[in-house]
Amino acid sequence: MRVTKTAVIQAASDIADEKGLNNVSLKVVAERLNIRTPSLYNHIENLDDLLREVAHNGMHTMNQRMAQAAIGKSGDTAIKAVAIEYLNYMIEHCGIYETIQWATWHGTDETAKIFCEYTDLLKTLILSCHLGTENVSEILNLLTGFLHGYTTLQLRYAFSDPQKVRTELTIALDTVLAGIHYKYDSE
Repeated sequence: MRVTKTAVIQAASDIADEKGLNNVSLKVVAERLNIRTPSLYNHIENLDDLLREVAHNGMHTMNQRMAQAAIGKSGDTAIKAVAIEYLNYMIEHCGIYETIQWATWHGTDETAKIFCEYTDLLKTLILSCHLGTENVSEILNLLTGFLHGYTTLQLRYAFSDPQKVRTELTIALDTVLAGIHYKYDSE
């Protein structure tokens, strides 16, 4: 069987999800694909390059899933739907999510571009709340910080009771959104 770059990235993604980012190495990926480690260099430059590829694929998939969750919705309802999908992706692909976080520190211009797709989606949803364009950056920073922090802290509980964590995320987000509306609806 001929190994492709796609197969290499998928193998690394699977290992990350199964065993965590710290267990992804070129040797382990090569073993998973039943090839010798030097053969990987036909498809990637080095481990960092491979991890960025895993992160970029994960970011694209996550962005697509969040955009899909927002279809037909607007305002707070859309923001909550996107937040739940963000959590769902983390639960299903915790190793890839860990790799995405690694890539925020070790990324490239492409990483930043893909991240902008995520923030552009949230900006659109924030604008659908009619809170004023001058407040979008401040609200965006609050929502992205809340979403990442809350879901990361709750991830260990999400594996044992994902529905409870989804419900609690919605309740916490209702509180954050109420505060946002209180501050910006009155301006």
